[in-house]
Amino acid sequence: MNIIPAILTKDIADLRHKFEQLQGLTDWVQIDIMDKTLVNNTSITLEDLSGVEIAKEFSLEAHLMVKNPIQYFEVCKRANIKRVVFHIEAQDTKNILSKAESFGFERGLALNPETSVEKIIPYINQIDVVVLMSVNPGLQGQAFIEETLEKIKALKNLLAKHLPAGRQVKIEVDGGVNIDNIKSVADTGADYAVVGSGLFTSENIKERLAQLQLYV
Repeated sequence: MNIIPAILTKDIADLRHKFEQLQGLTDWVQIDIMDKTLVNNTSITLEDLSGVEIAKEFSLEAHLMVKNPIQYFEVCKRANIKRVVFHIEAQDTKNILSKAESFGFERGLALNPETSVEKIIPYINQIDVVVLMSVNPGLQGQAFIEETLEKIKALKNLLAKHLPAGRQVKIEVDGGVNIDNIKSVADTGADYAVVGSGLFTSENIKERLAQLQLYV
């Protein structure tokens, strides 16, 4: 399982500082983008991200916690985003996925904790990653929802049943992952674990990331 550090911030200086802390430690970084439409919070904008030169050293995943992801795709491209993640709860999923494909993005479909994994079945051939939210989206620092582990198992079974031969869809878990539960997430079968406060609350990011990687 691979660890993807997540940056959720409203401050450009903090954004730049977090990238500096991650320099040389990881390939992928997730950026949380919120505009108070899908979740009750705001963040830096993708235009802000475009102005942070160091961000270009990483493969970037944009987690678009917004009701209209399509309106963000142009600036995602300019910001060198490689993978876009948006929520099935945003509606119009098929159209959003088609539009994301036209931009050349890898496509991630996120499910809130209360959303059944069966909801992805109509889109299974259009996605690269399913993101299981293990907290209610919008705020860092929340406790991991333990039922997510059973949801990982259910999703693995669903993918095994419905995916055509030779096609892969990865499983990403996002929210509340830390030193105490990352082994369970890895052992249950997730491919990626997104870690935000479980990493950045440490005084030594390099040491904490190494500790987390011991369990995966």
